[in-house]
Amino acid sequence: MSTTNVQYYESQQCSTQWKAFLRAFSTEFASKGDISDLRAFMHQMGRTMAQEFSIGDGSSLSALEDSINQIWFQLNWGWAEIAEEADSLVIVHHVSPLKVAFGEDALTWSPALLEGIYAQWFDSLGMDKTLRLSQRKAALEEGQLFVFELKKQIEEPSYFTRR
Repeated sequence: MSTTNVQYYESQQCSTQWKAFLRAFSTEFASKGDISDLRAFMHQMGRTMAQEFSIGDGSSLSALEDSINQIWFQLNWGWAEIAEEADSLVIVHHVSPLKVAFGEDALTWSPALLEGIYAQWFDSLGMDKTLRLSQRKAALEEGQLFVFELKKQIEEPSYFTRR
């Protein structure tokens, strides 16, 4: 996509009435803790936000993807693709408004909002408690694409069980 197309698209992603507030929020929020704390807070915010929306049908990956995308389309938050890999389920979230809303500097912590939303939705479907949803890579495509994976959590043995 050309830079002009990206700039135009980004200008349409976030309501003008909220841009100044969200940027100020982002600046102040980022100054209040380290990245892991900011991500933990945004993850929890995402879980809370997800409870506002019922994802409905989780009977197949295709039905789940359709249900999730109905919500994203209503919110103008892009769309998701879900794919099965050998050891995980991968969620690719396209054209997220996070960069536009919070700024490019926030891309280290703001995707945890989406992570929390997806985690809550999978929990609501009865996800196995040994599975964990997390962001796989840093933001891609100029902050417009995020990749998450749902996979079995590998627990580190504690100091006492390693002997």
